[in-house]
Amino acid sequence: MTADRVRELKTLIADLKDKYGFDDDRPDPVALAEAMHVRVRYFPLGDLKGFYLVLNEIPFIAIDRDLPEELQRIVCAHELGHHLLHREAASRGVFNDYELYRMENRFERDANLFASLLLIPERAVEEFCRPENRGLSIREAARLHGTTEELLSIRLQAEGLDTGVRFSRFPAE
Repeated sequence: MTADRVRELKTLIADLKDKYGFDDDRPDPVALAEAMHVRVRYFPLGDLKGFYLVLNEIPFIAIDRDLPEELQRIVCAHELGHHLLHREAASRGVFNDYELYRMENRFERDANLFASLLLIPERAVEEFCRPENRGLSIREAARLHGTTEELLSIRLQAEGLDTGVRFSRFPAE
């Protein structure tokens, strides 16, 4: 992830906030998607966590209804990233996500980065970096902020912070 791409996505999210007015501390990606006329639906999807597609020019996000609520938020934000960043490509096929944190291509890196920037506020990054919190593990910090360690790691890496978390599907940069 490049600093330029991070800046672009932060600007996009600020523009969305100005237009749709959502809470910085706990944005609701489902409400945001619906305000943008993206239909969000819940289905039993088995191993599939969610997908995004455009059908007859109507954008859809499907989310596995059996996932925990916090993971449903993350899936929705990830798929909303596909809507905002990759709609043209989605009109030619489906973005389906069996694993959320795949980073092997630009589309998935962008969607993960968008979700992390949308769902994890600047305040959480600042809190993680405070001297009194330096002893927190990434897992503990993620739990405190109601997210996953993977998403928090992506968010912190966007700020240039190395969390030490390595995932086998992350490409070397």
